[in-house]
Amino acid sequence: MQNVKNSIWALSRLFAVGLFFTSGIDKITGYENNLILMRNHGVSACFLPWVILLEVAGSICITAGFLTRFSSTWIAIFAVLSAFIFYPEYSHAHLMVWLKNISCCAGFLLLVIHGAGEWSVDNLIKLYFKNNKQFSF
Repeated sequence: MQNVKNSIWALSRLFAVGLFFTSGIDKITGYENNLILMRNHGVSACFLPWVILLEVAGSICITAGFLTRFSSTWIAIFAVLSAFIFYPEYSHAHLMVWLKNISCCAGFLLLVIHGAGEWSVDNLIKLYFKNNKQFSF
């Protein structure tokens, strides 16, 4: 039963970042269009490389279970901020996207609370330092 739980936990990390990873790749391939979108919403263009880094690298880290709490914290913050910045008007479509961002934030906050699980790089690092109390460089 523990293997089932661990595999679901690992699969959940992958599912949680799918939207953000593909969005980050889309921002790379459509860089100019995303710059225009950001300018239209009053966001400085200097943030786009950081958003791409967060979405792509953060997604890879969370999937691998590496720096999971750190990456999940920043993606949760990003999800809420982007919901308020890019979807401030009321329409049914905007409401659905806004709620999607808030729901994603909830999932990432659960990762912040519970961590990456046993099948993760974070857990391997924890076990390594637990078993090797003395180490030298």
